[in-house]
Amino acid sequence: MKFSYAFKIICLIYSLNIFSQEQIYLVDLIFLKYLPDDVSEENFLVPSLEKKDNVIFLSQFPYPEIEISPLPLNLNYEYQDLFLSIKFEDDLDSIEREEDSNLLDLIPTLNKKKSEFEVDSARNFTLSDEVKKIARSRDFRVIGTKSWFQKIQDINNSETVFIDTDFFKGNRIFGYLKLYKERFLHFSSTIYLSEEDPFFETNPHIIKGKSINNDELELNIFENKNQILLYEVSQEKKLRSGELHYVDHPKFGMLVKLTKAQRELTSLGNE
Repeated sequence: MKFSYAFKIICLIYSLNIFSQEQIYLVDLIFLKYLPDDVSEENFLVPSLEKKDNVIFLSQFPYPEIEISPLPLNLNYEYQDLFLSIKFEDDLDSIEREEDSNLLDLIPTLNKKKSEFEVDSARNFTLSDEVKKIARSRDFRVIGTKSWFQKIQDINNSETVFIDTDFFKGNRIFGYLKLYKERFLHFSSTIYLSEEDPFFETNPHIIKGKSINNDELELNIFENKNQILLYEVSQEKKLRSGELHYVDHPKFGMLVKLTKAQRELTSLGNE
């Protein structure tokens, strides 16, 4: 029985590779601020905001909100142990629990009516359980989530995506994410944590790029609200499809997951 089930999965993956000319991925992100906001003896460098051109701006498709209200703070929290108490379920466990479901439904699918870099409507978001578990923690707060599909190319042809949570409870996480493929999948990211401050006058910071429709756009990162840039973190990592990776800083962070996906295909019966 288990052999038959595994064989079906192998055949399914093989068939998808035949019909797909390029591999696309679902990109899922969770943005975190660590709590409590206590005084740290560590000295942090003043953030130096990068000015990038030729970025991709994600579409502003409304993303359903997930309940992320935290519990009261645990003042004994030590940030370096942040993720040790969180248990993430293996994807294979989820598959085994849904043996009776359609195998195609287990693979994230880019709808024919949607585009790459268009924020997904959460139907395919793979980190909902992780968001709920994190939200139950007293130690940190989810500032936002993002999810979209894209193909991943070599480093010279890959796109740099501008990512932004907007403000939640006075904080915002934004920055840049570049995904590329060499022998393995890689990501390179620089993200910033800012805090709303109506009395702080923020100078304009313009970045240039393109929309998903290839329209030229300019964005003033600080257009909507006065804010203080508090911290930044840059990381580059090698990763595998289906694994959860962390961009970690003592004050904030980002969880990154790539999942092999498929484009919606027209069935033979509908042609």
